[in-house]
Amino acid sequence: MNPTSHSRTLKPDDVDAAGALLGRAFRDNPAYLAIFAHRSDAERAGAVARVKHGFTASAVRFHETDALWVGDRLAAAALILPPGHWPLGPRAWLGRAMGCLTTGPRAIWNFLRVDHRVHAWHLREPHFYLFVLGVEPDLQGRGFGKTLLARLNARAEQARVPCFLETDRQSSVRLYESVGYRVVTDEVLANVNGLRIWTMTRPAIA
Repeated sequence: MNPTSHSRTLKPDDVDAAGALLGRAFRDNPAYLAIFAHRSDAERAGAVARVKHGFTASAVRFHETDALWVGDRLAAAALILPPGHWPLGPRAWLGRAMGCLTTGPRAIWNFLRVDHRVHAWHLREPHFYLFVLGVEPDLQGRGFGKTLLARLNARAEQARVPCFLETDRQSSVRLYESVGYRVVTDEVLANVNGLRIWTMTRPAIA
């Protein structure tokens, strides 16, 4: 970890900053380019920010989070479902969906298509689900993402359960493989503008 950085869970007062950070980090990700292919760049940026704000607020309220700061600046954030939190209950599902519901019928339909496929691939046994991991764009490449992954992996090892995640970037696949994850599925969603998604697991450590 960067010697000037420190970590803690997100608090309700952090939701706006963390949601905005994740919106910037994911604005141009393949998933959002596919889901919002019918929207302009500016419209997509605003929609992704709203979606990530909803995800963050739900995680702070219902699940778990981890985050890194450099001084007073939020550098990276992870939204995590611990064992027993998946599948989502109705209140948690609605909380997560609040941002998505602001994005219009076509995008909502795309979100539902992606969610349906990921749900089908999801682990059924108790596990940690890394739902979102994002780093402030101008701070990427400094190891903040790996630091949060290492912290999650340590918790999973202590609990002796696997981890699960999905990603839409080949570069992220390589990052996760470097810390013990393996690809389980690799699928192209023709009904979501050819979006390619990998699901990955990190086996439980006995």
